[in-house]
Amino acid sequence: MQSDAVLHFLQHLDIEMIDAVLEPNRTYQNYDKHIFIQHLGYAIDEFIQSGDTFLQRYPGQCNSESCNFKCDGFTFVGNNSGNCFNLIIEIKEGVVHDIHECSTFKCFSQLVSKNKRIIIDKSVLPF
Repeated sequence: MQSDAVLHFLQHLDIEMIDAVLEPNRTYQNYDKHIFIQHLGYAIDEFIQSGDTFLQRYPGQCNSESCNFKCDGFTFVGNNSGNCFNLIIEIKEGVVHDIHECSTFKCFSQLVSKNKRIIIDKSVLPF
């Protein structure tokens, strides 16, 4: 499935393959695909520069009633840095329809050790 490939390449920090498998005619985080890929690439570079070679993936969901309440997604945590980002990933019939950050994400695992949060869209920094 396409969604499995996207998750696999996210975990392996492979922006070129994420670009290759995401649908070209969609927007992601309200950006045209090429802009979203550019932003996501910068975030992935931050993981790599921090010594990460892999992202651990933990399920969870949005915890804000004002946006995507209870929408499913994942916390991705760098295997060396402990840095993380939280992504809501809308999947329908095995195809990723949207990906966007979530600043109010609730990870289901209480055992996740997180360090710094990596921001994909620097224009929407948390207060």
